[in-house]
Amino acid sequence: MSKHPAPLAAALLLLGTLIPAISQAAPDTSSQSVASYLVRPGDTLWGIAARFLKNPWEWPRLWQANPQIHNPNLIYPGDQIQFYRLANGTPAVRVLYQLEPALSVHAIPSYHPGVIMPFLQSPAVIANPQAYAKLPYLAEAREHRPVYTADDRLYTSGLAGAAPGTRYHIVRLGTPLYRLGDSRLLGYTLQNLGTAKIVRAGKEAEVQITSARREISLGDRLVPVTQAATPHYFPSAPEQAVAARIVAKMNNAEELTVGQVVVLDQGANAKLQPGNVLEIYDSAEMGKNAVTGKNFPLPPRKIGTLMVFRVFPEVSYAVITAAQRGITLGADVYYPVAGPAELREEAQLTP
Repeated sequence: MSKHPAPLAAALLLLGTLIPAISQAAPDTSSQSVASYLVRPGDTLWGIAARFLKNPWEWPRLWQANPQIHNPNLIYPGDQIQFYRLANGTPAVRVLYQLEPALSVHAIPSYHPGVIMPFLQSPAVIANPQAYAKLPYLAEAREHRPVYTADDRLYTSGLAGAAPGTRYHIVRLGTPLYRLGDSRLLGYTLQNLGTAKIVRAGKEAEVQITSARREISLGDRLVPVTQAATPHYFPSAPEQAVAARIVAKMNNAEELTVGQVVVLDQGANAKLQPGNVLEIYDSAEMGKNAVTGKNFPLPPRKIGTLMVFRVFPEVSYAVITAAQRGITLGADVYYPVAGPAELREEAQLTP
């Protein structure tokens, strides 16, 4: 059986979007080779796009021309992508499949899934501290320490009836989420501290910490681990104009960069969907006119891009896919590419 479950035509349509106005015509003797790339284990579609496009985020604009493609992950390690130009100058592409020996039976992902999987398997957002207080929690330990780590055993409250082997995320109430200038609470983030499993059932069930991403303490809450398949995102443009801000980050870094996860103050209510790609801008600055000495407004600059991967009604989680400089909390996020003032007016948001 071929390792390529999707039809050849679909795969060609996918790779055809890597270059604007690309053709899938077979090369002839008058064709001019442009580039060739052998897909390797560990590659992502974003990484390959970065080699042949000015910016990987251009994919959404290109893929809009091929709405029939629902799953872009149709190329595999061992495949060769050939880019060339026809005699009339039209860009073209073809995929040479390397079926034997098969390097992998798994299509390459859009983006490295290890970055975002922890945020897909846990609740990520909770309504308020009252809802958080109702979660099961780490209640006691035989040895009291400020922090606990992998292999430590603790006793819990609220897990009566849970079976041995059941796995949980260890979480802590995180950042309250608000839109700038709006006092209405959107929810709270949940910090994912690690995982634990039940080793002894009962009213005060005993758990063993199986992994620790951050410091774990008594009082931290427990939520069940949900099984999530490896994500395959279809990078795309939002359905409508979007003006959002980065309102939370998932680490303590002062500045954010590629591969880090952030929270936006817009979600499904703004028609955002997993896979949507948006641009990040820094704040507008006020300079001085060198001749008159009066204030001279400097327009915001594009400093990066991000991809939405999990959406809630009021907020969404996204991963930074490109950064020209350090990105800070409060940075503006827009789509489409236009002046931020126009975008805020179109999205009916207050600057």
